Amino acid sequence: MGKMVRCTEGHFYDTAKHSSCPWCSKPIDLDSPATDAGGGAKTRPLAADPTPTPAAAARAAAPAGGVTKRLDETEVGQRPVVGWLVCIEGPDTGRDYRLHSEKNFIGRDNTMDICLGKDDTISRARHAIITFEPKKRTYWVQPGDSAGLVYVNEDVVHTPIQINANDIVEVGKSKLMLVPFDTTKYRIFA
Repeated sequence: MGKMVRCTEGHFYDTAKHSSCPWCSKPIDLDSPATDAGGGAKTRPLAADPTPTPAAAARAAAPAGGVTKRLDETEVGQRPVVGWLVCIEGPDTGRDYRLHSEKNFIGRDNTMDICLGKDDTISRARHAIITFEPKKRTYWVQPGDSAGLVYVNEDVVHTPIQINANDIVEVGKSKLMLVPFDTTKYRIFA
């Protein structure tokens, strides 16, 4: 894994895999520190103008407080599995997809968290988003950045809505059933 950088739109991506942001094709945000594979901040060469921006000056003045970690990061550096989506209808019937804490993006592209590669009616990237909110341990679904619609239990989704066990999320020709993992029983989150 290369170093993680932030584009000017705020998306993070791996520079070993992408030369520009895979979400929006924007360049690297030179005001945002890069991070190495372990999550530690690294410095990046400055642009041609060596005068620090207000954001860079504020970061330099702030005391070093250690490494920032995700709320749910485990010692091995992986986001824990919080459930699954199981394809019950469509070209990928029978496949299961792991859901991780926080946002999970659905699309055809293999860079998506949930890649429904055989369903050509789904947008390549960000057709929909399934989110696990770790503080309240709830699952949410919302439309992504595509023109395609998302349905939950046959109802169209316009804004984020909470979903529960056995709810059916429909994108393109695919229907996916939510199978949650009992995160309270196994104490994944402190």
